[in-house]
Amino acid sequence: MDKVEIILRTTTSSGKVTEQLLAEFDIERTITEKKAVLQYSGLSIDLVQHQISYQGKLLQMTTYEFQVLAYLAYDPGKVFTKEQIYQNVWKQEPADTDNAVCCIISGIRRKLRKVTTKEYIQTVWGTGYKFVDIPGE
Repeated sequence: MDKVEIILRTTTSSGKVTEQLLAEFDIERTITEKKAVLQYSGLSIDLVQHQISYQGKLLQMTTYEFQVLAYLAYDPGKVFTKEQIYQNVWKQEPADTDNAVCCIISGIRRKLRKVTTKEYIQTVWGTGYKFVDIPGE
């Protein structure tokens, strides 16, 4: 289950930021049959089984590596900032996003390079990262 919070954030003229929780509720997200497994030229990301394989060979990844790769691959071509990745994977407000996200991306790339020369994750300098590939190719 995921939690949805509706927060009113206001800033006073002196720059003080206040937040007020307006509503909070749980939602259950279901992965549709169509998106249960993401397929990209040799790379397969099973969102239900939490497994990543390349040309049928299972790749061992940490939980954060799996979540970051799946997050990027779910919307190929879209550029995500380090802060967006951190908030959506760690489910926390950004703290040390540079170090955390860079280390995870580095680990993913290192593991993928053992099985392919294809660079699935591209750095968009000054912005963040994006997953590149065309589904089903």
